[in-house]
Amino acid sequence: MDKKTQKHLYGWLRNQSSHGRRWIGLSIGFGLGQGILMVAQAWLLATLLHRFIMEGATPEQSIPLFITLLLVTLTKAALAYGREVTSFKAGSAVRQAIRELVLTRLGRLGPAYIQRRPAGSWASLLLEQIENMQDFFSRYLPQMAIAVFIPVVILVAVFPVNWAAGLILLGTAPLIPFFMILVGVGAADANRRNFQALARLSGHFLDRLKGLRTLQLFMRTQAEGDAIRDASEDFRERTMEVLRLAFLSTAVLEFFAAISVALVAVYFGFSYIDHLNFGHYGAKVTLFTGLFVLFLAPEFYAPLRELGAHYHAKAQAIGAAEQLLAFLEAEVSEPASGNTPFHANTPIKVEAKGLEVLSAEGKVLVGPIDFTLEAGSRTALIGISGAGKSSLVNALLGFAPYRGELKVNGQELASLDMSQWRLQLGWLSQNPQLFHASLR
Repeated sequence: MDKKTQKHLYGWLRNQSSHGRRWIGLSIGFGLGQGILMVAQAWLLATLLHRFIMEGATPEQSIPLFITLLLVTLTKAALAYGREVTSFKAGSAVRQAIRELVLTRLGRLGPAYIQRRPAGSWASLLLEQIENMQDFFSRYLPQMAIAVFIPVVILVAVFPVNWAAGLILLGTAPLIPFFMILVGVGAADANRRNFQALARLSGHFLDRLKGLRTLQLFMRTQAEGDAIRDASEDFRERTMEVLRLAFLSTAVLEFFAAISVALVAVYFGFSYIDHLNFGHYGAKVTLFTGLFVLFLAPEFYAPLRELGAHYHAKAQAIGAAEQLLAFLEAEVSEPASGNTPFHANTPIKVEAKGLEVLSAEGKVLVGPIDFTLEAGSRTALIGISGAGKSSLVNALLGFAPYRGELKVNGQELASLDMSQWRLQLGWLSQNPQLFHASLR
């Protein structure tokens, strides 16, 4: 997948996030609140430890600080819960909107178009591929804003205390997004191949399951079983490729975050034994300063690490969106459906002149033909396989596009309200479904 395609798919995904904008905004707000309280929590902990160790304060003298720390911790936990709830609702709202887009387009294209692909392939498109966008909308997009804001808040808190520690944090921060992007370059392609393999496996398996009796009659069960096993093995290998990339990206990000925190710890260690004498604005480095910065150092990289952990969600969503967007943006002819009311108060007469039935791509399947179906008459449509019998019936049902004239009681079929027209029809397809129940 080239960069232009990835950019287009990512832009489409960002546009779809508007369906869950309110929930995404709330998730970001809760995350930002957590970041501010995190700084307050680090300040309170560092202050308490400094007073106990360096000043010899008693617990009774620090009761107000303990109460404040408890309130901050509880509020932070409540914000974390709210963030989880709103994040899930954001992903759910967007997924529902995307699924409605797909179902609406399928409804417009009609069963004639749907039958061109295996049912398992459509199921994969509507279920697995849309479901795999959940983490992109619920995790990745909110985390992008949080990963920018929280490090800025921490830097604002650290620089007035010790500028050397602030420079270490600022200088090592770009390493994590750099390696996140570097590792994630092939992740989108891996996810795209994985979804393609899943679609093939779903369609292949469901079709063979429906035709199991026929396969048994022609003694083809062993061969088709081998084909399903090969498709399953291909899907397993591609899934493991995706997991390998996800684990690799996480390990790389954790490694560089650990190194960055270690640099901060080494700086303060050498400062305390008077081997380093800079970064403290002329005042001696206190225990409070070291503890405060060391409490915040892991939290400085935590949003970036979390963004890196969710980066595979972006690659997964882009891979899932490729087939989805190809279907939604495909330039195909949709069966016409007007809004002219149709009420069969008189016997129905159908007339066709120069009628050409078209495929979704505009290819002529039948015609041009002329015919008249008189009210009360019976007409048998016969022809060799592939002559266009089903295509003509699909046009009469309003499921296929056409050119020319096709009039019902003098009204053009394409201008009629299809829901009202189909109320006048009875249709039994050549692919019926049998149910173990009564007709009622």
